[in-house]
Parts: sequence; structure tokens; C-alpha cells
Amino acid sequence: MEQTFKLKNGEILLGKDKVVIVDDAKKQYRTRLISSGVWTFFGILSVLRYQQTGDQFLLWSGLIIGIGHLVILLLALFRTTKSEIQLNEILSMQINQQFGNKYLDIKLSGNKIRRVNQIDSIEQEVKAYIADKFG
Repeated sequence: MEQTFKLKNGEILLGKDKVVIVDDAKKQYRTRLISSGVWTFFGILSVLRYQQTGDQFLLWSGLIIGIGHLVILLLALFRTTKSEIQLNEILSMQINQQFGNKYLDIKLSGNKIRRVNQIDSIEQEVKAYIADKFG
């Protein structure tokens, strides 16, 4: 029994042996990597400018911006954008909420996570699927 649900920016198909996700995750992933890389580079340049000028503001702002975005960059590397996931690859599925937005985290073998955003409208159906397959 396959169930297809519409998301705000795509759809998710919950099947017997696989989960198919069609959304803009690849675009979001690329944007996150580029943005974090640029901000990390800016932080490094700010710290290097501190060495020339001695201005404490450049040091601390560069460290905060650089280290913060380096952490985001490293965390992004543990995410995946796979659109077709076999059930035997899935370790767990969990619905989480952050800042009022509900999302589905699918933990895969190999310590990768696939996140599906904005599942507010299909939360109950996904909970039933998780209980059926993993409960």
C-alpha cells in the first residue's frame, strides 16, 4: 500500500519497501554549503585583518562568525538529499518541531540524516506510517 502526500514544496510517497521524496532539498543543501563557506571565509579574513590592525572587534566578530558557520558547514555534511530511500536503509524516523515548524528526520545507515521540511498538514498520516513500519 503506497500513500502519496502533498507537501508545501513537493510530495512524499510512503510505500511498502521505500520512501520517495520530491522537494527542493538539493537547492537548500547547496545554498547552505555555499553560504556557510562564504561566511567562514569572511571570518578568517576578519581575524587576519585583526593581525594587521589590532582592532579587537575584528578578532571577536571574525571568530564568532567563522567558528559558528564552520560548525553549520560540518553539520551540513552529515545530511543527505537522497530522493529515494529503501526501508532497509532507514534506522529511524522521527517528527520534530523547531520554531513552530514540523519536520521529519529520517536517520539512515551511515549516520546520514534526510530531513523533510513543512509536514504540518500530513503529521498524523506520517505518525501512523512510522508506528506501522517501525513501532
